[in-house]
Amino acid sequence: MISASQSKLIRSLRQKKYRDQLKLYLAEGEKIIGELAVSSAPHAHAIRQIFATGDWIHKNRELLHRSQLGAEEATPDELKKVSNLVTPQPVIAVVSMPERPVNPEELADNPVLAFEAIRDPGNLGTIIRTADWFGIKHLICTPDSADLYNPKVVQATMGAIARVALFYLPIEEILSAPELRDKVVYGTFLEGESVYGAALDKNPLILFGNESRGLSDRYDRFIRKKIAIPSYSADGIGSESLNLAASVAVICSEMRRG
Repeated sequence: MISASQSKLIRSLRQKKYRDQLKLYLAEGEKIIGELAVSSAPHAHAIRQIFATGDWIHKNRELLHRSQLGAEEATPDELKKVSNLVTPQPVIAVVSMPERPVNPEELADNPVLAFEAIRDPGNLGTIIRTADWFGIKHLICTPDSADLYNPKVVQATMGAIARVALFYLPIEEILSAPELRDKVVYGTFLEGESVYGAALDKNPLILFGNESRGLSDRYDRFIRKKIAIPSYSADGIGSESLNLAASVAVICSEMRRG
């Protein structure tokens, strides 16, 4: 049973101010909670409480035992009342936000994706999932971007939130760090060298702009090469641009192919 105080806590996590204050967020669904439960990554997202149907608890006894986690049984109606989803899931969890300081040396030695003012939560969640698929474990977002722990972001990651580190900070700050002075920086634009012909560094920092405005010129001094995904629409008539998450997938694929 979900008590009144527990229900109040869960509902409060819909709002960023309470997530930030409590350093907690809500995860919903079998896939995400399964991923969080077995994550052994440093700075893990620790599950604080699980609420689930009796069927889910029975089916996942081994997972709970292996992860040393308990679960409180709740009815589908109780879960529906606190859920953020149109279709409530059989399990939800209250999760601690991990404390992970930025390590410039770690960023220098690994591929990094950086985003200026990404606003769409679904885009951000999908990008995190895409980065995980391509083995990219470090993302940077400017502070005016969507919140990592927004329920829509968490849901769209499909568990990749447990493996990909995202840092909020001014991009110029990290690009100016002495540890990154030799980092190859690419900027993504509508016009630039075709990514299909560019020989991309294996551990670059790739900049992506805002969904509608693109990348601002404040980063020009850091960019070694401007890259673009060319359109192949017949006669040049077609969509004005790619969705940001789709662009990330294409560029990550080309980076790994090279």
